[in-house]
This record gives sequence, structure tokens and C-alpha cells, in this order.
Amino acid sequence: MQQSAFIARCPYEIGDKVNITFYDGVAVIGGPITASTAEVVITDILAVHSCKRQQVTFMYEINNTKVLHLVEWEAVKHGK
Repeated sequence: MQQSAFIARCPYEIGDKVNITFYDGVAVIGGPITASTAEVVITDILAVHSCKRQQVTFMYEINNTKVLHLVEWEAVKHGK
């Protein structure tokens, strides 16, 4: 079994209100505001670690929907 560890800092906390926009089924936080942008509340956060790529991707549950939305790591990493 391969051992792997990571250190990641999530830019958001549970309870934060953020503007979220969906592009082709991918949720982007902090992007440009468009007609499909909505203010949501983050109700859960998962950190998904890829052993192969050695990167961390955050997934957010919004508005207690029990559905997690993937937020692209590069967008979070570069503050987009």
C-alpha cells in the first residue's frame, strides 16, 4: 500500500456565503458574475487528494443539498 500525505488550506469555512457560477456542470467560486451566478452557503467541505497527481481538490456541499460540487483546484489556487 502506498502512503501519501498532504497539506492543504481551504479558502472557505462551513457557513461562508459565496457567489457560485456553474460552467458546463462545474461549479466555480469567485468567478465573474453572470446571470447564472447565485449566492449560496457552504454546508460541508471535502478535501480530495490525488496520489498520482499530488494535488488536492475541494468539494463543497451547498445549501444542505446533500450534493457535493467540485471546484477546480487551479481556480482556487490562483484565486480566480
